[in-house]
Amino acid sequence: MFDNTKIQQELENRFGGEDDLTLSMMRRAISDLDIHDPAALDAIYESVIFYTGDWPEHEGWGTSDSRICVDSVARSLIGNGYLKAVA
Repeated sequence: MFDNTKIQQELENRFGGEDDLTLSMMRRAISDLDIHDPAALDAIYESVIFYTGDWPEHEGWGTSDSRICVDSVARSLIGNGYLKAVA
């Protein structure tokens, strides 16, 4: 198992050039879902960028947007074996 510092370092190394919204949502998903394995970063990125990639700057990003995005990440991580489904 990896500690959270390792995944945060890997996030910055691999995705540091992404926009603030994408990085913020990736960090939030890692934190909210308690993800420690850097191997999960690609699945996290794919789910997050689906929502944030074309987000118009003039539109606000709210709590419901964040929840939908993190829920999508959770489903992706479950499907890829990085997270166990809660019954």
